[in-house]
Amino acid sequence: MPPLLDRLSSRERLRIACALAFWAATYVLFMTWNQLQSEFPLAPWQSRRLIATLWGALLFFAFTRLADRIDGRSLRDRSLILLGGAVACGVAMILGRATIDHFLASALHEQTSSWSRHLRFTMIWGGYFGGAAIAFLSFTQSLAKPAEAQETEAPAEPHGANDSNYPDALWVSRGRETVRVSTDAIDWIEAEGDYVRLHARTGGGLLRGTLSGLEAKLDPATFARVHRSAICRRDAVVAMLRKPSGAMAVRLDSGVEVPVGRRYRDAVAELLGQTREPPSKIPA
Repeated sequence: MPPLLDRLSSRERLRIACALAFWAATYVLFMTWNQLQSEFPLAPWQSRRLIATLWGALLFFAFTRLADRIDGRSLRDRSLILLGGAVACGVAMILGRATIDHFLASALHEQTSSWSRHLRFTMIWGGYFGGAAIAFLSFTQSLAKPAEAQETEAPAEPHGANDSNYPDALWVSRGRETVRVSTDAIDWIEAEGDYVRLHARTGGGLLRGTLSGLEAKLDPATFARVHRSAICRRDAVVAMLRKPSGAMAVRLDSGVEVPVGRRYRDAVAELLGQTREPPSKIPA
């Protein structure tokens, strides 16, 4: 079995590296800040600070993962979710630091810190957290653009190709197993870093590669691209929806809703047997 890191996508490995760097940076910054306060003695190694900044790094990891999971949503929905996530991270940091301080102070027979100190710590940490999160998302977004351009330019399989050229099954990773998934059982497929994830009635799994690369191998009469990060089985689509934010999605017969990209809306409308109408006339 390959090492754990080799099983992760390059984006996940980058996320872990950035979380560890965030941990080290915040530890050094708080250590430096404490030395500037005359009330605190010189303490390069401090267990409370070490564990609190590690907890902060875990919150940073979770927040950036949340940002990736909602990438296909509208700007308004994404902004609201990220704002709520940031507030939740701040609350989690205050409570987490207070809990860490309580247990370590009891174990070391030391005095616990006040809630005002926990709040001050979190406010300073929040500034570092916000800057690091924006830098990570901006940096990884710029890295994703060349890959996205390659996907857009990738040639699709000719519609007139022989049906025998299309696979009737795909081999995917499912935990520690590699299993065979029939294409007849696949409902939809989504991009996930350097992999694509199959969602099938018999159980899905991960397949290494790009979504456009897999799209070129699948029968276009059976599968349709609905988003830069999603492909749906044509006969699994039962409805096209308009969200309150204006974003579009398709509902599958399994009840799952898959976002529809702007440049795929007309194609999806045709898929449902509709004429090329303006989006405002598409029924919700």
